[in-house]
Amino acid sequence: METEIQPPAKQRKTGLVHVLTGDGNGKTTSAIGIVVRASGRGMKAAFVQFLKNGLSSELAPMQRMGVEVVSGAKYSEKDLSAGQPQETVFMAYKSSLKADEGDRQLARASFAKATGFARSGKYDLVVLDGIFGAVRAGLVTEADVLNFLREKAPNCELVLTGRGASPAIEAAADYVTHVEKIKHPFDMGMTSRCGIDY
Repeated sequence: METEIQPPAKQRKTGLVHVLTGDGNGKTTSAIGIVVRASGRGMKAAFVQFLKNGLSSELAPMQRMGVEVVSGAKYSEKDLSAGQPQETVFMAYKSSLKADEGDRQLARASFAKATGFARSGKYDLVVLDGIFGAVRAGLVTEADVLNFLREKAPNCELVLTGRGASPAIEAAADYVTHVEKIKHPFDMGMTSRCGIDY
């Protein structure tokens, strides 16, 4: 019989802020690693995506681990639990950063859910994946994000990812990691690979 391992009580009371930014590959992957580690210690986690289509391969396994997942696309629980979201699902965001009103409404709704998770005191970890792209696209404001950081519950650890984190957001964070691209297959014309890149 497995015994659930809890983090130390002091750690559960102090949530810090991580910023994973830069033009390199691995920001979301790093955030997912933190989610897996937290879940392994019995911590309650939420993972909120922005500017992604809901087809990322990690969503279903995270849900099976008990992570609350909010994505930029709508699909059924059956699709998620089977680990095979259908490519015909409603795409909430466009591939370009020219947002329309529908994009704005969905981003605002996702941000509101993330805010609820972070303020509730019930979540040990909340990830806002791709939030900086949403800020750059005008779907969420920098002021909204800064208020979000200030108003989170004291126990809630936050991880924010995406290219182009602003200096003000970096200054408000406890961890700032710039992921730098040195070399990438995209440069040779290779597209993203399912199961590896998403």
